[in-house]
Amino acid sequence: MHALAFLQQHALHNVWLNTIKGSISVILLFSALRLIAQENDFDKQVAVDKLPVPNEHRQLFYLQRDPDENTVVYQLNMENNAVDPEKPVNIYWIRYAEGGKRKGLNFVQQTMAYGISHKILENGDFELRLAAYRQLPLRLSYCQKRKKHVVLATINNHEVILDRIFVRITGGSMFSPDIAYFELSGRDTATLARVTQRIKP
Repeated sequence: MHALAFLQQHALHNVWLNTIKGSISVILLFSALRLIAQENDFDKQVAVDKLPVPNEHRQLFYLQRDPDENTVVYQLNMENNAVDPEKPVNIYWIRYAEGGKRKGLNFVQQTMAYGISHKILENGDFELRLAAYRQLPLRLSYCQKRKKHVVLATINNHEVILDRIFVRITGGSMFSPDIAYFELSGRDTATLARVTQRIKP
């Protein structure tokens, strides 16, 4: 009898575990599908000149893309009044489509799209590279004229203080979007004139 009771309890335990695992799998599946649906309505394209312009504390530049006004902000990260050498840039969303709430990047966004890798240069500046377009070197440097840190890029053969990147997406999926171009925009360091360039990946 003891053996039979044990087997019955063991069987019930396995059924319970399988039920829990099944429920968790269903929840994860629907969560993933919901995320994909939210992030991949790429048949829509935004009007660039009508997008909101963020003005965050220690903002370096920002990135916007189809299909909505949600914006990725790149913010200087300071530790003890100096740039944090381990993580010089904080990156987060302003989800304008969700009331303007702030939200960190998920793993895929961090590693494949909007994240940044960095290395310290000999003069103390930082070289930055975007995960989605590593061919473009950016430089985090202190600007004496502006008395603050800026991100420098070469745009149309001009040294420019980068303030915005826009990504035009024409279709595809979250993991493989069809990118028509990256548009880089900023101010010439010498003349402060607006300089813009579109790059086709």
